[in-house]
Amino acid sequence: MPQEEIFGVEQFRELVSSDATSVVCFSAVWCGPCRNIQKDLEKLTYEFPAVQFLKVDADNNTDIVQKCRVTVLPTFMLVRAGKQVGYVVGADVQELKAKIREVIA
Repeated sequence: MPQEEIFGVEQFRELVSSDATSVVCFSAVWCGPCRNIQKDLEKLTYEFPAVQFLKVDADNNTDIVQKCRVTVLPTFMLVRAGKQVGYVVGADVQELKAKIREVIA
């Protein structure tokens, strides 16, 4: 399952409010580490099929970025039912996998 791209605040709120666990990836097209981790993120969508993967372009969604207090790219926020349940800063796939496992356990 590919990442679902977020195009606005209302869509973001609707998707992260669901009971499903969501991994929100904050990235930008100019961010090297964001581009480098992209293939690994695609693999994670298949490794964790019950998890919803969302992608927020930091340049096009500054309201969401500010509200979520994102200051470094990439940043991964894990959310369930509108509540943040985990956070990973940087392009560390192993740390992200561990955090996902911890949250869905």
